[in-house]
Amino acid sequence: MNQASLAQLIDRAPLVVCLGPGGVGKTTLSAIIALRQAAFGRRALVLTIDPARRLADALNVTGLTNDPVEVGSFRKLHPGGSLSALMLDPTSTFDHMISLLVADPDRRAALFSNRFYQHLSRSLSGTLEYMAVERLHELTATAGFERIVLDTPPTTNALDFLEAPDRLADFFSEKITRWFMPSAGEQAPSWTARLFSRAGSTALGLLTRVAGESFVEDTVGFFAAFADIFGHVRSRGVAVGKLLRDPSTLFLIVCSPDSNRLAEAIEIDRRLAQAGCKAGAFVVNRVDEPFLPEPADFEQAVERTTLLSGAEGDSERVRAFLDRLEKTRKVHESAAAAHARALEELRQHARSRPVFAAPRVPGGQSPRAALLALYVGLFSEEAPRVEQARERREGDSP
Repeated sequence: MNQASLAQLIDRAPLVVCLGPGGVGKTTLSAIIALRQAAFGRRALVLTIDPARRLADALNVTGLTNDPVEVGSFRKLHPGGSLSALMLDPTSTFDHMISLLVADPDRRAALFSNRFYQHLSRSLSGTLEYMAVERLHELTATAGFERIVLDTPPTTNALDFLEAPDRLADFFSEKITRWFMPSAGEQAPSWTARLFSRAGSTALGLLTRVAGESFVEDTVGFFAAFADIFGHVRSRGVAVGKLLRDPSTLFLIVCSPDSNRLAEAIEIDRRLAQAGCKAGAFVVNRVDEPFLPEPADFEQAVERTTLLSGAEGDSERVRAFLDRLEKTRKVHESAAAAHARALEELRQHARSRPVFAAPRVPGGQSPRAALLALYVGLFSEEAPRVEQARERREGDSP
């Protein structure tokens, strides 16, 4: 059975989710995939929830915010489409969600000033991932992007956004919220007193001693103000959960040929399957390829260079240089052989799913030049278009 190319896979996926260990070039690859979508006339967005903020460097833009920013430095590569980028700000996203769901400005202001709300929106475990889910819901529903590429944090948090809707639904479940909800017509003083009498000197008593009674009152006030929008929050999470698990969504696992990163990629694949999703393909980045087809070719080149050298002193210098070059070649060939074995190991695990190799890009280049080089490495059919862009005079960036 013929496997689909990477271009074919991403072309039919409205949402591409890139997962993988840290430090393997996942953010750059996410940007490249979005650029490929824009190059074929689509409105494409790359969204990162990686706190390391590498996406701005990869796209050669000065900064990213919680709102989509159009990337202009590659515009002539996609004259019929557009490329935008966004870096998630969980607090801004939470505030925006509240603004959409709470019409009363006084009630909104009370929520924004509530200390429990501030803690929830800034530092509660899982908030970043849930807000990624919320932002994804809004972007797919209202922003008009035809293709979205989601760049996730490294492995330790990579799958948290899949579980975030369920975790927040549990947090706002009736089993918890009923302790903080007033009965019909009940006023705050009697309600707070009843709340403490329910828990006696156990949970809330301990919380009061640790956090102070005013913080507990803020918690109670938060649940009271939030009461009628719990259902909206849960339903939005369910909608994105369905999108993430939709067969049209493509999960790409990105790794490097390093044995530890390869093992992490395989573990991500297993955890993804446990979450009810399936990786559609693997991309192995920074792969060293054989320097020359056969060692004999290199030996022949050495002989020819030696014969063509002039005086004896020149010949000795050439030989010394070629000896160093030969040592470098052997190191490179050893790495290339190890990378080939790693690719084969991953293909054995992937079975019928494709494994794509992205070549190592030489160092010393600007982020933009490195991105274009990797773009061509992944999508070789795009080489003529990129070459034309490189030939344009400086200041006329593609």
